[in-house]
Amino acid sequence: MHSSDFLLRDAHGLELAIKRHCVRLSLDCSNDHQVRQFVSEMLQNMEQLKAAASKGDRLARTKVELFGMTLLMQKANAKAFGPEYMSHIDVLEEHQSAWAAIARVLWSELESRNLDSE
Repeated sequence: MHSSDFLLRDAHGLELAIKRHCVRLSLDCSNDHQVRQFVSEMLQNMEQLKAAASKGDRLARTKVELFGMTLLMQKANAKAFGPEYMSHIDVLEEHQSAWAAIARVLWSELESRNLDSE
């Protein structure tokens, strides 16, 4: 079992990597419209972006990596804080602002897609 200190330290490094990827993409995580566009593009074009990344497209690779890191951060936070941690995301947002901005939009988008399919 991982200690929460280890997971928090790991999460801090992951948040830094997420912020760096956002800078490379000129993605302003305080701009809800930009974050929504990024999430929408990732959900709609993941396979094409993965293929482009594997052929050397650096922009596509950065996008795929950022999306993957967002999912890794979700797993780290779930382990550290429990499965219901998203109900307290405001607390995490103080230390994981880039991740939290992307995660909020991603979970909202996935939730709306699941509701649409019912």
